[in-house]
Amino acid sequence: MQYQTAVELLGRVPRTPFTVKTFCPDGSPQVLLANPVFIEDGIWKPFPTFLWLVCPRLKTQVADLEQHGKIKEFSQKLDSDDEFREKFLHGQSEISLLRLEMAEKIYPGELPEHIKEILSETTIAGSRDFRGVKCLHSHLAQELAFHNNPIGEAVLNSVKKCSKTDNCGEYCTTRSSQ
Repeated sequence: MQYQTAVELLGRVPRTPFTVKTFCPDGSPQVLLANPVFIEDGIWKPFPTFLWLVCPRLKTQVADLEQHGKIKEFSQKLDSDDEFREKFLHGQSEISLLRLEMAEKIYPGELPEHIKEILSETTIAGSRDFRGVKCLHSHLAQELAFHNNPIGEAVLNSVKKCSKTDNCGEYCTTRSSQ
């Protein structure tokens, strides 16, 4: 199977280097792990949304969930369910630590405070609001990559794990011809 280019996977030119973190069972890229800091025009910038869901099947199905109000439902659950919220906050704390650790290996010298602050005080979707849900794609990417996001876990239960018969790498072509 020939992999799509980064531009095809993301729908744009990537701003930062990345690796494939997880693959669908058919061998196509599923989640990309990007550098949490990058340099642009000589200036270092934080990049807290460092996990990207690129599986076409999952992206389409998650977009459908978002259109049907699931973002609001998860935000309400974070407000009303203490156990769910604690599990979510724990996963976000783990992701923050991972982003900082990765950034410290990439950045030349001491990581600036403003970058530390952004990487440690935002969710996987780059939001400072830990009780609001911003992008189900990011939460699912975190769950697939690190198994520590209850929102992503619930999304995965709704859309189901990829299987070889899903032909994820060909999903967009197959879906558009139907």
